[in-house]
Amino acid sequence: MAAREAGALLLELRRSPAAGVRSKSSATDLVSEADERAEAAIVSAIRRNRPGDAIVAEEGSGARGTSGVSWYVDPLDGTINYLYGIPHWSVSICCADGDGALAAVVFDPLREELFSAARGDGAWLGEQRLRVSDKHDLASSLVATGFGYGAAQRVTQGRIIANVVGEVRDVRRFGSAALDLSWVAAGRFDAYFESVEKPWDWMAGAMLVREAGGRVTELAPVDPAFPRIIASGPGVHDALTRLLANAVHKAENSID
Repeated sequence: MAAREAGALLLELRRSPAAGVRSKSSATDLVSEADERAEAAIVSAIRRNRPGDAIVAEEGSGARGTSGVSWYVDPLDGTINYLYGIPHWSVSICCADGDGALAAVVFDPLREELFSAARGDGAWLGEQRLRVSDKHDLASSLVATGFGYGAAQRVTQGRIIANVVGEVRDVRRFGSAALDLSWVAAGRFDAYFESVEKPWDWMAGAMLVREAGGRVTELAPVDPAFPRIIASGPGVHDALTRLLANAVHKAENSID
């Protein structure tokens, strides 16, 4: 499987992860040789097995297709964690057609956990079927989130979180959107929200949540700092959406 092969390569390369590191959109948005080599391995496997499919990959080694099927690839989601030796990063792959996601895989090489889903077949961790949290009380919910790369964007996100943290059990920021969403599918987090922008960041994880019985709301925020994805169990989804709308309103009207 391509995700496992990429994961094994990333584990091998992490002994010298600083090699070939450079910034992309900002000083906090990094790409390493490990990202690029893992992506090349995944893209090569897809091209061998599905030559007519399109590939949309984070580091740019994609391909146009003719089949109507597209693959969304994040070879290393959580590059900063990987480079710093923080054990929370993943390989994320999602296959989609005109009706949405067909199949998804998120692989955590360090824990050897393979999260997978297929349309209508549920979400799985290995052979264990996943179910989202059955929480109905937002005040007792553990909520995960993430930050963007721009300094001003993170400041605004901090204001939003300041208006959320007192209304939930607690907030976690671990640094891998795909893996965080997988943990929502597994019931380890009760909910997740973030201003993720690119489809490879969230498509696989969002499918896992939906196939595990959860709800995912995709927004079109007017500001890149505002939440784009809200994912949770069905019992707290509406309450969290309202809370975030109020938090965004307060952040918009805050005065430095």
